[in-house]
Amino acid sequence: MRVAVVGATGYAGQEVVSIVSRHPQFEIVALTSNRQQGEDVRILFPFLTQGPEKYVGIEDVGKSEPSWVFSCLGPKQAAPYFSQWISQGARIVDLSADFRFPDAALYEKVYGEHPAPELIALSQQGYADDPNMFYPANMRILGNPGCYPTAFYLAMGPLTAPGLSYPFVIVDGKSGVSGAGRGPREDLMMAEMAENVTPYNEPGKHRHTLEMERVTGATVLFQPHYMPMSRGLELTIYIPNSPISSRDAADIWRERYARNTFVAVLPEGQKPHTRRVRGTNRVELGSAWDERSRTLVLYSVLDNLQKGAAGQAVQHVNRWMNWPTELGLE
Repeated sequence: MRVAVVGATGYAGQEVVSIVSRHPQFEIVALTSNRQQGEDVRILFPFLTQGPEKYVGIEDVGKSEPSWVFSCLGPKQAAPYFSQWISQGARIVDLSADFRFPDAALYEKVYGEHPAPELIALSQQGYADDPNMFYPANMRILGNPGCYPTAFYLAMGPLTAPGLSYPFVIVDGKSGVSGAGRGPREDLMMAEMAENVTPYNEPGKHRHTLEMERVTGATVLFQPHYMPMSRGLELTIYIPNSPISSRDAADIWRERYARNTFVAVLPEGQKPHTRRVRGTNRVELGSAWDERSRTLVLYSVLDNLQKGAAGQAVQHVNRWMNWPTELGLE
């Protein structure tokens, strides 16, 4: 199947190109780059021995007649072209936030006016590791979730069974600086970030907070931090007065993810490490219990560019097409 990657030179776009290039069902036919249009794609992707030789502009994607478009630009940048690509028969996996919500009102609470509200009816949102995720016949756009919400869902999603309530959840997040994108920023230069951990955004103000609250249906207090590493993401989730214990959480996870090769539930007492999932579509989950404060503590780690972006996007396509879930992601 013919694939175009829009925003191929960004960090998430590079990961998509790498995965798609080894996926047996895909053939790359177009790569776009705002800053490198017309330049040789093999400078950044020397492993691409076939396919396009030069980056094109986003307005030229339709000329390559793609079956699939992986859109890796930020919110509102690519959505104005979606109608054109859909009319030509393409299916779209959108890694921005534009189609992560089922209605425009939710989106506009965080991002402002929606760039293509008429297309929301053709979209579907959800997590590739959700066994109840479905792909309707009329679906043409998949809204790929954010990195932090994905780590949150993998820990909290299975625990939101009927009868269990989590009215207040505290989330401490840590991410490598690639989560901020590839655009140059002084505060993310090596001399600024080396040996430095810094919180960003005000508590509860990060754009991913609303995605997390849709998982639990209750208030989430989220504070993210940048870590002095290029990639990787860790969440520590605190649930005061939890209705379940750490052992209960681990048992629920093991049942949910028993056949999922991407999710590892660690034995009691073990903690996850970002290094062990780096460059993979894998996730590690751990849990602990603080008896003194009656608080359940959950740990979730993933690679923000793989499971948090490109890897999950391809995993979604595999499920959408009824291909083996691990195809191209081994």
